[in-house]
Amino acid sequence: MSNMIAYRNHNMLPETRFFDEFMRPFFGSMQQDSMRVDVKDEGEHYLLEAEIPGAKRDDVHVSVDDGVLTISAEWNSEKKDAKDDKRYVINERRYGSVERSFSVDNIAEDQISAEFTDGVLKLTMPKKTPEEKTPRKIEIK
Repeated sequence: MSNMIAYRNHNMLPETRFFDEFMRPFFGSMQQDSMRVDVKDEGEHYLLEAEIPGAKRDDVHVSVDDGVLTISAEWNSEKKDAKDDKRYVINERRYGSVERSFSVDNIAEDQISAEFTDGVLKLTMPKKTPEEKTPRKIEIK
């Protein structure tokens, strides 16, 4: 699991991408609008569950590129109606975006599957099967 590390900056040098902790706060603190993520090791795969309340399935995007898995969402739950020209006294409808990225070097990227239900994104991420290394004798010439 130490190979799957959360980070938010895609431009980080490769040697700075690997830390002892799985998830580290960006600049020391988690942003309040940051999506909450749980990752479970379920043997042959990891199960990542990300809370994205208020988002619809079409608002959520998941991509993987060169060992980096990125989950992002953008939404605007404020509905403007031409008939509704009243002035708001309080308007707490949510709009904005959120993004999280993870290093997934030990994941079979082409086998990741996703499901989104009730504001929770579930990613099933199969682990890469380790290549068996067999010792071989090297002939000296």
